[in-house]
Amino acid sequence: MKRRLIRSRMMLSQIIDKILDINKNRKRLAYRHDRSQASDNYEDELRLLNKMAKKQALLIQHYEAVLAGQDHRHPRLRHN
Repeated sequence: MKRRLIRSRMMLSQIIDKILDINKNRKRLAYRHDRSQASDNYEDELRLLNKMAKKQALLIQHYEAVLAGQDHRHPRLRHN
């Protein structure tokens, strides 16, 4: 369980880094002429990365609760 927690934290960190890179690149779009297509691509990628980050954050909370011995039943993580 501890390995899963560590892996989830690493994945979340990588996702956040990608989100920050995209936001940095979006600021540079103001200087380009063909920014509408690139902006749309960035928006789609950000939407997906935000969903992935939210899922990883929920998993991290779940793993931390399990390791702490707390009630770890989270309604979004149930498979029922």
